[in-house]
Amino acid sequence: MCIFAVILVSSAMTLYQNGKALREEGKQVEAMQAFIEATHSTTDDEALLGRVYSNMANMCRLANDHETAYTVYEISATHFAKTDDTLAYAYALNNMAWEQAVMANKEQALALVDSAVTVYPQEPLLDKVIETRAAACLFREEYDSVLYYTRQTSNDYLLMLRAQAYSYLQIDDSATYYAQLLLPRMTNLFYLDDLYYILTHNDSTADKETIRVLSSKRADVQKAIEARHGELTQAVQLLQQDLAPKEQARVWKTILLWAIGIGLLIWAVIIVYKQRKLHFEKSTFESTRRNELAQNIQIVRNATDIRQELVWKDFPALCRQIDKRFHGLASNLLAQELNEQDIRICVLVLLGMSHKEIAEMLNCSPKSIGKLKDLTARKLGISGGKLQDKLQNTAIL
Repeated sequence: MCIFAVILVSSAMTLYQNGKALREEGKQVEAMQAFIEATHSTTDDEALLGRVYSNMANMCRLANDHETAYTVYEISATHFAKTDDTLAYAYALNNMAWEQAVMANKEQALALVDSAVTVYPQEPLLDKVIETRAAACLFREEYDSVLYYTRQTSNDYLLMLRAQAYSYLQIDDSATYYAQLLLPRMTNLFYLDDLYYILTHNDSTADKETIRVLSSKRADVQKAIEARHGELTQAVQLLQQDLAPKEQARVWKTILLWAIGIGLLIWAVIIVYKQRKLHFEKSTFESTRRNELAQNIQIVRNATDIRQELVWKDFPALCRQIDKRFHGLASNLLAQELNEQDIRICVLVLLGMSHKEIAEMLNCSPKSIGKLKDLTARKLGISGGKLQDKLQNTAIL
């Protein structure tokens, strides 16, 4: 099993390295194919997958497809987040912030930048963070803020942002100064258009020889740039075709999770409703039974002759009357192995009769009634003082 895992990781690494080499050779489509194959190699190396997706996102950025770039940088960040490489994770967050900045979503960009700094609050990230903050301001046309972020730097890209800010503010001599400073050392072909614009528009003080050299340089690389951009566009289309099923799966997964969540919520509401309804019905039922019990107790106690009302001398007839009046009380007590005397004691206690009244009904001494009650209560597993409550509850249920 371990050997198989090593083979998978090795295969993914080979594809990744091959993709990087193809990128450097300018073979963008082949590079993207190699990166896509690396992501499908079922490797569990999160750091490797993070690097693969980061390279794919870089290609999207160069093709000016910033929405796709943001999505792929986000995937890269999710992989790096599962590793101990906090710098790589912070860079991924900063790259996400950069794409938001380019799309003029300054607030989202700055929030992501803050997250990146929280993850890795030191160099070399901090220099990149300043670039992102400055770019977020530039794309929102907040040029004074760009000048603030770029006030002390030797970073070529920050100097480019500073030149652009001066140009947009029509401070042409400063814009020209930084553009001429950058021209001899500019290696990024995609920034040549920005330099050319600064040096040929408005009231630039650039000399003709500088502009001629720049124009010549632009002409030499223009075809290469166009070809590279065309390759990048095709590569991004490959990536989008690969991401589409994953995005659909993610959407369906989200829908399924929402459906499960809503289903559980509905189920919980139904359970709570049923419990409350059951509680209400039970409370209503008990209330009705208590009223009936009180009425029947009152009827029996108000009878001219209680003995005649309950057919006291005939025990079977007495039990039938008790069951009828008090919802099967006699049968319930007999099932708990109470004898005839116990049943008679229970009926009189339920009626709320005093020891003297019970003694008269049973033709015995009032002093013996307390002991008889206690003996009966013990058979029911309670004390004599709780016998009446127990009988009432039994008669209700």
